[in-house]
Amino acid sequence: MIKLGLLGNNISKSEMPNFMTKLGNEFDFEIKYELFDKALEKKFNFKNFLSQIKEKNIFGLNVTYPFKELAVEHSTELSEETKLVKSTNLLLINESITSHNTDYIGFLNTYKFNFNQRPSKLVVLGGGGVGKSVCFALIKLGVKELYIIEKDHIKLEKLIKDLKKQYEQVYSIMLGELIENQREFDGFLNCSEQGHVNTPGNSFDGLRLNNNQWCFDVVYTPAMTTFLKNSEKSGAKIITGIELFLFQGIESFIIFTEQEKLRKKIMNNYDKIREYFFKKLII
Repeated sequence: MIKLGLLGNNISKSEMPNFMTKLGNEFDFEIKYELFDKALEKKFNFKNFLSQIKEKNIFGLNVTYPFKELAVEHSTELSEETKLVKSTNLLLINESITSHNTDYIGFLNTYKFNFNQRPSKLVVLGGGGVGKSVCFALIKLGVKELYIIEKDHIKLEKLIKDLKKQYEQVYSIMLGELIENQREFDGFLNCSEQGHVNTPGNSFDGLRLNNNQWCFDVVYTPAMTTFLKNSEKSGAKIITGIELFLFQGIESFIIFTEQEKLRKKIMNNYDKIREYFFKKLII
């Protein structure tokens, strides 16, 4: 049996336990998956939590908001993606604590699944753990110009400084300025919590996209956020958070099971897996 878990806040609606056990059943792995929701804990001690995880013989953790950056500080070994992004969403726990970033790899695959050309002029809303991963992935994909909206100015300055070490054409922008110049942009990516069932609303309120533009929302509960619904009505191409959820989940499963050879078989069933979760999460 492989014991796994998810660490985060307000994660009761996460589909990761379902996803992992479903893939496990498909490929003959017995997986037990536990949620560790820390939303109500006023003082969370990561070191003590890891000790508890080891006592439970849990081998791996998926990590979500707001622990993706804190988890890096408690890792003893970092994957190349984690070193680059300074954020993690997966921990392997044994004698050492090894962190991986499947958000980064998952977004690379999400983009390649939907497009066959270099990204052009894009804006990303949100500079947290997943936002950082998406930004670094966009640079890897060859984005021409990248603009970032982040209300935490200290976080924004640090992120832009780190990104500029990889690529110079990275800038900050205010939402009002974006609205005024929205026709100049090709794609709009929400990497914030806005639109989630617990934080409803329109992440890019005021945008009116057209059929030459596209948008992505990291939120997948619900899959059709207000932002995506409005954009679809305007004729824009939409990419739901289900795509990133699945692609990063596949990477996680391969790391947890140490079965790289299963990648081809899983991807051969991707349309079937996507259809299952798409029907489940389109609300």
